[in-house]
Amino acid sequence: MTNRTAFHLDCTANLAECGCRCERCIEEMASLFGRMQGVSKFYRGGHGVVVEHDLSVVTVEQLLDIFRGLPSFYSHRFVPSVMENPRRQD
Repeated sequence: MTNRTAFHLDCTANLAECGCRCERCIEEMASLFGRMQGVSKFYRGGHGVVVEHDLSVVTVEQLLDIFRGLPSFYSHRFVPSVMENPRRQD
């Protein structure tokens, strides 16, 4: 079963100029999650990003751990949190 989880990635305390709108960050996340087993879709949505994933393969906590290590070029700068009620974007 596919679950849709929206994440807010607070990085402004460390990277004030970014605000999770940096294409370099989004491209790295899309590449990483696009190759990950259990993840069917990744996209930017509202004030964060959305990951559609199979909970039996990858959990929300595992996704949070991955976000905590991103972006690779500014390691461990994101402070992720789960957002409520993600909206689907097609």
